[in-house]
Amino acid sequence: MNKKVSFFKKTCRCTAVLFIVAVIFTVGVNYNVGHKSEGLIYDTIDSVPHNKVALLLGTSPLNRYGGPNSYFTNRINTAAALFHAGKADYILASGDNHTRQYDEPTAMRDSLIAHGVPADRIILDYAGFRTLDSVVRAKEVFGCDSLTIISQADHCARALYLAQSAGIHAVAVAAPLRAGRAVTMRLALREWLARDKMILDLWTGKKPHFLGEKIEIPDIIPNPITSYSTRDGVSLTIIEPDSLKIPVDSINVEFVNGTDNEIMFGEFYQIERDSAGTWIKIPVNPEYIGCDIIVNAIGYLSLIHI
Repeated sequence: MNKKVSFFKKTCRCTAVLFIVAVIFTVGVNYNVGHKSEGLIYDTIDSVPHNKVALLLGTSPLNRYGGPNSYFTNRINTAAALFHAGKADYILASGDNHTRQYDEPTAMRDSLIAHGVPADRIILDYAGFRTLDSVVRAKEVFGCDSLTIISQADHCARALYLAQSAGIHAVAVAAPLRAGRAVTMRLALREWLARDKMILDLWTGKKPHFLGEKIEIPDIIPNPITSYSTRDGVSLTIIEPDSLKIPVDSINVEFVNGTDNEIMFGEFYQIERDSAGTWIKIPVNPEYIGCDIIVNAIGYLSLIHI
């Protein structure tokens, strides 16, 4: 009898220790994920920086009762709004397609097209079985060094952590979450456990189920070219050329001063291009220094050299 009591006590102590360790681990993981994603999840489309590709993370279009899944609907609405606002050139719809009857990427594509996103701006990733697969494949297969991730906020935080681990410069836009308190608590617990598994996967070097050959996503040259001025209230419009071509010998622009102040443009000139969210100054040929060949602080939103 005493041996049974002793064994029971040891089992209880071991269970309690494991439980405490698990709780500490989970709290630590979730704090770290939240800290790493701080300031990178946007709630409004207007504030989201431009990225060539937006990664739309998949979920089922139907809920467990067979009705419309609000998670799916809100992600689609957010992705379409992001595209129409000019904040992404392509949408990479990545999801699970393990059977013919369950095809998240195709469902996302069809819904995006219904929301006015052109079919040629939608790229499907049928092997996004998990968030880890979707994020890693975005870089290794589709060549994305920067991304805008689209999902609900908690999921975005986990995806951003994975992106950082994969060497991807990423931000995220949070799709609305509309759920009751009980559902929200259940999903929060599920997300916490998913983050635990993510850390264990990263520690053990977990890889996507499939990689395969690389798929190139072409650059989009805006037409008309979108330009930006660094002075609030001043708009800049490119008059010529109508579309960006290589080589470019001259650029004609028009400034409109929408402020009440007189603005003088200085003697120092530069031209920049946007590369993965960073403005890089393009050097001027020394023989042209001192000539009026380009105007003050033009910023080209383009990935090609001028």
